[in-house]
Amino acid sequence: MNELTTSELEFIVKRIVAAAKEATEEKDGSAFEDGRRLGYYEVLDIVKNELTVRGIDLEQFGLDFDLESIV
Repeated sequence: MNELTTSELEFIVKRIVAAAKEATEEKDGSAFEDGRRLGYYEVLDIVKNELTVRGIDLEQFGLDFDLESIV
């Protein structure tokens, strides 16, 4: 299996960030939407922590914002 390049990983993470931000606009009060936003938060929190531990610039991946704004 081929390894991901940094630009490919950037693209994937930025797509997840965009989807999470879109989900915040759909606050209809349903348990489904609440769970969806929490899922995005948990995934992005893991990614953000792993990038931080490795000293990688969060802005490069679109993660230079407060994740709490998602939930």
